Amino acid sequence: MPIYEYRCRDCKHEFEQLVLQNSTPHCPTCQSTELDRLLSSFGVSTAATRVTNLNSAKRQASKVQRDWQHAEQEHMHKHHH
Repeated sequence: MPIYEYRCRDCKHEFEQLVLQNSTPHCPTCQSTELDRLLSSFGVSTAATRVTNLNSAKRQASKVQRDWQHAEQEHMHKHHH
C-alpha cells in the first residue's frame, strides 16, 4: 500500500494519500479525481537537494524570527505607551 503525493488539477491542493489496490484517489479538499501524481523527493538526497532544503529552512526560520520581532514590538508599544 504505497503513499503517493498528488496535486489536484481543479483546486491546486497538494496532499499525500495511501492508495489501496484498485482504488481511485481523490482530493480531500474538493473531492476531484483530476490529479497529477508528484515526484516524491524523500528518497533523493544529493548536494543540490540538501542545499535547497537548507535554504528553504533558513528562509522559514528568518520569517519566524521577523514575525516574532514584529509581535514583540507591538506588545512593547501597546503596554509601554
